[in-house]
Amino acid sequence: MHRFRKVAIAISVALLPSVAWSATYTVGPSARQYTQLSTVFANNNLAPGDIIEVDGNATYSGNIVVNTDDAGAAGNPIIIRWKRGAGQTRPILQGGTNTIKFQQSNHVVLEGFEVTGGSNTCVFSEANDVTVRDVLIRDCPSHGILAADQLSGSFTLEYSEIRNAGSSTNRHPIYMQSDEVAFPGSVFRMRFNYIHSGKGGNLVKGRHGPSEIHYNWLEAASDQPTG
Repeated sequence: MHRFRKVAIAISVALLPSVAWSATYTVGPSARQYTQLSTVFANNNLAPGDIIEVDGNATYSGNIVVNTDDAGAAGNPIIIRWKRGAGQTRPILQGGTNTIKFQQSNHVVLEGFEVTGGSNTCVFSEANDVTVRDVLIRDCPSHGILAADQLSGSFTLEYSEIRNAGSSTNRHPIYMQSDEVAFPGSVFRMRFNYIHSGKGGNLVKGRHGPSEIHYNWLEAASDQPTG
């Protein structure tokens, strides 16, 4: 009888659905696991559903690379977000060549940050299913947001502001394109954004496949006449 019970329990445990546990990483100037966002990706291989919470009232160094081994999954992304608190300002990601780059790290959400100063681009996407939400992208001497022409797919930009970005005639506040071989049918979605005060190029330059652009306010491109 006891042997039967042990076998029954073993079978019941084996039939239980597997549970995927997600991890939460904390970033802040003190009393957190990491003091720099870049270190999280350098020291860990993130898994779908993992969350990175970043304290406000602080500035973090650019050249942040979210690598291919830090990818989420469809419907279960990696989430990088501002850990909001009363009276706090947004965490600032500042400087570097690409202030933050999604390097074949598919299914990632970036939410709540201020991104500035990348010499090549403030946000560089070389990945599929990237969402940038409620982000201020400002004072970018070259591109504000740039998508690579290879290994980039769907990209969503929503509830964000981009200002003082672009340079000359070929560097734009937003320059979106996609790899239709690697990610056929990928879509660029741009909604509920304020894009203004361009310093060069076009406010939105599009060479993406299907694009859904609606409910945005665009004004003051660099080549727009005034007076």
